[in-house]
Amino acid sequence: MTRPALPVVLIGPMAAGKSHVAQHLAEHYGLPHVDTDRVIESRYGPIPRLFRARGEAEFRRIEAQVVAELLDDPDTAGCVISLGGGAPMSPLVQPLLAGHTVAYLEVDLDTVRPRIKGNTTRPMLQPDPEARWSQIMAERRETFERLATIRLDGAAPRTVAQIARELYLALGEPIAQPRGKEHTA
Repeated sequence: MTRPALPVVLIGPMAAGKSHVAQHLAEHYGLPHVDTDRVIESRYGPIPRLFRARGEAEFRRIEAQVVAELLDDPDTAGCVISLGGGAPMSPLVQPLLAGHTVAYLEVDLDTVRPRIKGNTTRPMLQPDPEARWSQIMAERRETFERLATIRLDGAAPRTVAQIARELYLALGEPIAQPRGKEHTA
């Protein structure tokens, strides 16, 4: 049996479904996951509050520190690590990803619209979540594509289960039969 190139770093825009895909891989294929945003929140509290209190530059520094720790930690060597949407844009994070398997979850506005419409909790999407998401995605697309070693089609109507299976197969592992019902991204 071929071992996947772990850790796998999952990148993509805000609201792409990275955490859901990583969680599905953990639940159905036995690949544990860790979410950088959850690690940050466990240490510093809610990200919107941290973002407001310390600013984007300090948030990105903290984020890069967490990514570095997770990539260097033997306890997370066998994990899928999902990054926040802006993490791969950081010049502090990009070199950390070199030599790792980086899976880019590609989505479009139609796919994320139901997840962000009227959202007030994501500081980077204010004041108009749909317009800001489109603008941010246009600015970040090339970087996501450049960093990716695997590209995943996450556009609706694909489900989280389908995307997770695609990633699992891309890692070269024999596919296990998923358990449980499918979730949408």
